[in-house]
Amino acid sequence: MNSAIDFSLFAGQAVKAVDTDSLTPQIKFSFGSLHVECFWRVRNREYMLYGKHDPEALQRLAEDLVGRTVTLVLHREFPSDLTVEFDQDLYLEVLCSCSETENWHLTRPDGFFLVAGPGGRYTFWEPELVQEES
Repeated sequence: MNSAIDFSLFAGQAVKAVDTDSLTPQIKFSFGSLHVECFWRVRNREYMLYGKHDPEALQRLAEDLVGRTVTLVLHREFPSDLTVEFDQDLYLEVLCSCSETENWHLTRPDGFFLVAGPGGRYTFWEPELVQEES
């Protein structure tokens, strides 16, 4: 079942960079980031194109994502898998695959923090809404 978390602020954001200095990619959006420490794969509507364990996967990920725009983010509650849909029908699927450590986390500078922890469970912190005084 998909979660009820509101991902609407991610839609329309561009991928500014994909940090591939380590074995775990960090995708930097206009306003936030996704750090992946588990299995991931990239697909289109018809085929899986490549995944974490394919040769030069990180380089391909950077080449394919930088400059693309997020169109939709979907989050499955359990296990806590994430799908990021980009323009031109490209999808990044992040699949929980570790029972002992953090799998991935999605953040924004406003305090949005979603982490897929050990065993596929997730924790979510929402930004505090600041109301203007009248």
